[in-house]
Amino acid sequence: MASVQRMSALAREISEKTDIITEYLRSKGLDAASFDVNGLAEFPIPPEDEAPFKARLDLAGATKELFDISVGPKQGLRDLGWECTNTLSLQAIWEFRVAEVVPLEGTISYEDLTGKVEALNSLPIGVLNLRRLLRHAMTNRIFCEPVKNQVGHTRTSQLLLENEPLNNWAGFMSHDLWLPLANVVNAMRKWPASDEPSETSVNMAYNQSLPWFDFIQQDQELAKRYNLAMKSHGGSSGYSIEYVVKGYPWADLGDATVVDMGGNQGYVSLAIAEAFPNLRFVVQDQAGMRTAETIGTVPEHLAQRVKLTTHDFFTPQTEFAKCYFLRMIFHGFSDKYCIKIMQALVPALRKGSRIVINDGALPEPGTVGYLEERSMRTLDLLMQVTVNAREREVDDWTELFARADQRYRVRRVWKPERSAMSFIEAEWTGE
Repeated sequence: MASVQRMSALAREISEKTDIITEYLRSKGLDAASFDVNGLAEFPIPPEDEAPFKARLDLAGATKELFDISVGPKQGLRDLGWECTNTLSLQAIWEFRVAEVVPLEGTISYEDLTGKVEALNSLPIGVLNLRRLLRHAMTNRIFCEPVKNQVGHTRTSQLLLENEPLNNWAGFMSHDLWLPLANVVNAMRKWPASDEPSETSVNMAYNQSLPWFDFIQQDQELAKRYNLAMKSHGGSSGYSIEYVVKGYPWADLGDATVVDMGGNQGYVSLAIAEAFPNLRFVVQDQAGMRTAETIGTVPEHLAQRVKLTTHDFFTPQTEFAKCYFLRMIFHGFSDKYCIKIMQALVPALRKGSRIVINDGALPEPGTVGYLEERSMRTLDLLMQVTVNAREREVDDWTELFARADQRYRVRRVWKPERSAMSFIEAEWTGE
């Protein structure tokens, strides 16, 4: 009877969470997210309104668990086995640019739609093929068929037209990573336990030997698509720079210099510098990131406190500072190369120097909500696909510092409220 009781408990939770959300929306005069073509693309509940925001996340987890129970393990496993078809129909829609030729208002017949898609792609596709791909996509709320044999937009399919980063995210995941995802196990067999960035399923799928970032830079369209896809991913509220500025006690550093290693064009350092006038920043990155145009992007009123410089963090650090900051760097490298970064930092460290990492910290299984854990576990897999790297748990961070040098001491690991990323703070205990 335990499963019966669990179903009843989940049903009650779903009802309670739904009440919290709907009462909030009514009190604000707001609508819920909707697949209607003119509906909202996401819930208008900001993280600051904690109770309804958390209720929405809890609702998603509870409905998914109740769905899984109602389907059952046997059918659930069968369904999981062919979930790849979700990517197939999305890939076809993206590849053939179907969203561009479905009218924003009204509908279009499958026959007329096929003709327009074929003309757009200079490729015979056939009504049957396009219709079955679209009807499968409709089971995921992408397009709709309000009248038999007539196709119309949903809010989801409309986003492919109006949201460029999200459209590129769909293309990057369903097109560019389609073959690499299918070759992860094969790559693991060919290069057992490899931590090399040029021995990944991307290398196998595309029959090339370059590390991921070198590979994508060879193709201008792929590089653009990747950058826009990452903009879509990083544009969610949990990745806001606000959490970097407010999530770490920067004021405790006093009158100090912070070295932002791998800091791109200094966007994060500029935001922190605005909030903490006692801090100076040296933003380091590869030479290709430093042109006259990019260096000129530092606002005049911060030019004396934020410097854009060139440095490869695999080479010995020469800049002496109170704090060394690395944001979203380590999850892109295997342990072997993270240790090299840490060891290259040692020549510049003095007793009490701080190393502040802003990156992922995987939760213990089952300790966070379903959506959060699912997202982080998925990201962990994608790091293996592209660069043979990974996300890390708290114990992994502690072990990583110890392997690099026993004189590192991890002070604490925490995740600011509502942030998708954590802070890992370590101190140099040597002289």
